[in-house]
Amino acid sequence: MSILRAAWVPDDDPERDWQIAADLAVGWVEREAAEQGATAVLVLNAFGAEQTVPALRRLAQRHRVATPRSGRQRAGSGVGPVLAYVPDAKTLEFATGLARGSSLAAVEGVNLFPLRGWATQVHAVDLTRPEDEVEEVDSRLTSALDRLKFYGNNGYGPPFDRQQAARVLGDLRSAGLLDRDVVLGAMAAQGISPNGLKRLVQLIDSAGGR
Repeated sequence: MSILRAAWVPDDDPERDWQIAADLAVGWVEREAAEQGATAVLVLNAFGAEQTVPALRRLAQRHRVATPRSGRQRAGSGVGPVLAYVPDAKTLEFATGLARGSSLAAVEGVNLFPLRGWATQVHAVDLTRPEDEVEEVDSRLTSALDRLKFYGNNGYGPPFDRQQAARVLGDLRSAGLLDRDVVLGAMAAQGISPNGLKRLVQLIDSAGGR
């Protein structure tokens, strides 16, 4: 069962306060929870961040809070919307699992994990520009991402899979389409494991990705 709706707040404006980003995401998740008659889950890399941002603190008081370390038991057994706040790859994977059958919003912290590619794959609404159309993906990039997903099913562990993935990345570089952040986020959306993403970073760097 997939995610029904997705939204994100990109980390693309150094002047945007983190409170504003949190307010946008919390508002969206609260509306989703009300519409679905469900309890929301705030997913963090570690407990404590919810106490430093007022909007997150309010969400935590009304709903649930979980981290990858705490596991699903802290999130409850029902299906409801999820807010992933500045997730790394592991936290995004955890949040995605919780959000299946419901909705997922993410606030990007680009230094922890880039979400632009993820957003295009899940057709996430940009909450800073909600009237904009979701970015279209070049058909050549779409085809390459499909092949990267195929070779990443085992986390790019087997030598053959790494070799084939490197070939795909080389083709993207030659076409001027090798954007590290886009590829990583897209593969996260396609279910590549955090360990697989680490190996993919090495392959992208070797291919001369930017």
